[in-house]
Amino acid sequence: MLHIWMEQNVLFYGMIGAGILGILCMFMVDRFYGRAIRDVRRITEPKGKWTKEFLNQYQMRLTKEQEINNPEAFVRTQLARGKTLGIGIQKWKQGIGYSAVLCFLLILTAVYGTYRYEQAQLLRYEYVLTGAGIFALLLLMKQFMGFMNKEDMILDGLLDYMENTLPARKPVPDEQALKEQTREELIDKVTEGIRQTAASETKFSHMLTPEEEHIMREVIREYLI
Repeated sequence: MLHIWMEQNVLFYGMIGAGILGILCMFMVDRFYGRAIRDVRRITEPKGKWTKEFLNQYQMRLTKEQEINNPEAFVRTQLARGKTLGIGIQKWKQGIGYSAVLCFLLILTAVYGTYRYEQAQLLRYEYVLTGAGIFALLLLMKQFMGFMNKEDMILDGLLDYMENTLPARKPVPDEQALKEQTREELIDKVTEGIRQTAASETKFSHMLTPEEEHIMREVIREYLI
């Protein structure tokens, strides 16, 4: 079977097909990122389906008052759900990697076939140069298109939008200060009750000196701790 494939140049065509598939996947990923970047620049009037869905998800969370604890993770999760031509963006990215791996495997298969069937060394070099050239082309194109930079641009733009539209958080009261305030209010009530009780028994007993009142408050505070 391998000998027939080599005679009919199936391995050559397979390498070329893998290269075309990888380039197609790259253009699909680049198309998605390009559209998303354009939408981020006109965030109030997006045209892309994914950007509209992202804004709907975000507005729905704001309406339901669901706090987004990690905005970056939220954006990346939504970004991973993006689609082009009905196929997820992650599938297109995997297609690039699979194409490169397929091309490399075809190179190994071709080299093995040239040794097994004792074919000319020139043919072996042709297989290696063709496959290596396609493999290198895929890697260089992926690097040239700068998918990571484009993803960061989308991420930064959406995070800025979320930061500017998030409602102001209500200040969380200091629990310790709240307890202290409650304790002081209770001390005031107890002190006032003691003062009124003393005043009802004698005409002058309610006239406590500041030092005596301070001591009384400290005693009450010790019991409340």
